[in-house]
Amino acid sequence: MPTTLTRPPPPLALRRLLALSATALLALAVGLPAGRQAAAQDAPAIIPILASSELAVGPNRFLFSLTDPGGAPLAAPDVTVHLRFYDDGADPEAVVFEADARFLWAIDGVRGLYAADAEFPRAGRWGTRFDATFPDGRQETVRADYDVWETTSTPAIGAPAPRVDSPTAADVGGDLSRISTDPEPVERFYDLSILDAIDAGAPAIIAFVTPSFCQSGTCGPTIEKVKAVAERHPELNVVHVEPYLMLVKDGYLQPLLSEEGWLQPAPWTEIWGLRTEPFVVVIDADGLVRAKFEGAVTAEELEAALAAL
Repeated sequence: MPTTLTRPPPPLALRRLLALSATALLALAVGLPAGRQAAAQDAPAIIPILASSELAVGPNRFLFSLTDPGGAPLAAPDVTVHLRFYDDGADPEAVVFEADARFLWAIDGVRGLYAADAEFPRAGRWGTRFDATFPDGRQETVRADYDVWETTSTPAIGAPAPRVDSPTAADVGGDLSRISTDPEPVERFYDLSILDAIDAGAPAIIAFVTPSFCQSGTCGPTIEKVKAVAERHPELNVVHVEPYLMLVKDGYLQPLLSEEGWLQPAPWTEIWGLRTEPFVVVIDADGLVRAKFEGAVTAEELEAALAAL
């Protein structure tokens, strides 16, 4: 019988996970190929790096990258990837569903990732076969295994957005440098708290992003994409919050580190159950979560999420 996994590790692991390099963080999330496969094949020419910190029953944004065995990135717009998904607990050889991955730039022109829509019917141990096709026609295949949970620490799609207050411009007399590390903050992003946005009766984007202290290197590009979408939708409510505890020191907003020297999640980060940053959420007029984007997001993905409302 399939193994039931009820809940992923607690989100307090955030500070430890995010203290690692981006490559190491992604590598932690992916399982190695099953022993029977590893013994039956040579070392793979491609290594899948799962960037989703948690996968659960229901719809998921399956985020991953590819490297060569030496760790050099292979993800690129002209490298296509097809995915086959297997329920290892039921039948590790039977394909349950398939999907084509779409490429997206995590950092424009520098580092890319792939995303695919994956809806898991059951919790337990799952596997994915990654079929990559390169511009010269070469094809490479590898399989990786991982856990799918019954629930997630972050709010599920369709669930109410967690009600929590967060600082606004009014709380700091309009001095945005006291609540944001964005060097070019958009004033309207700080008019509302998370709680205000939930109660406003209008769609909203909530961005948990730290442009100056990002551990993944993708926060700056992410907030810029949020700004681009917000500029095209002046009626849209947007809330930007720093995901870590911060304090003003020596005239600058800086992280409040733990005694061990770790970044510490802010109260709104913990209540939302976030395990990584950046993390961008779209909520509807009823305050329900309709889309969530971990690690990286494109303007096109945000526009599609808004259009779906």
